[in-house]
Amino acid sequence: MKKSILVLGTAIFLVMGSLTISSCQSNETKTEVKEEATAYQCPMKCEGEKTYTAPGQCPKCGMDIKKMDTHEGHKH
Repeated sequence: MKKSILVLGTAIFLVMGSLTISSCQSNETKTEVKEEATAYQCPMKCEGEKTYTAPGQCPKCGMDIKKMDTHEGHKH
């Protein structure tokens, strides 16, 4: 009787231990953060859809080049 209780207790301990270990492992995958380059554009669009990588002045009209609002897949 003591032997069967010991075997049963050991089996339960091993099962619970493996469940605890497996629950500590994360199944979540890391999501990559895409860093988009900031784009700047003349608000008057003097040069069409041309963009710049830094703020400055439009070479055609002289207005300040503004940061574009961009969202995944579309522009505002």
